[in-house]
Amino acid sequence: MKKFILIVVIMLVFQIDTNAQEVLELDPGQSMCISGKGKGQDGAINPFMEIGSVAIVKNLGENQFSIRVEYEGKVKEKIRLDPSRITRVILPKGHVMYFDNKLKTKTEVSFRPLQ
Repeated sequence: MKKFILIVVIMLVFQIDTNAQEVLELDPGQSMCISGKGKGQDGAINPFMEIGSVAIVKNLGENQFSIRVEYEGKVKEKIRLDPSRITRVILPKGHVMYFDNKLKTKTEVSFRPLQ
């Protein structure tokens, strides 16, 4: 019984950690790799990068910015995100997500496994 409780607690802690949200501040004219190039390259850690994921992106700033998804160097999708809006971005394995902005803004991003 003690082992069962320990396993449940560990699973809950892991779940909280993998769904952690990251807040990023984007400077004017910045293009930032958010997810997909690996450790030390990404603006946010995507624990589901190797299996595919869904990014939940919220614009916390006062200015619009763009989300760009690439695969093997080719743009697959572009999304404009207005202030106070939320969007979901599908990131299959191997896809890279960038945030592009002209004006300063702030964003929150979290990841879920692709199901």
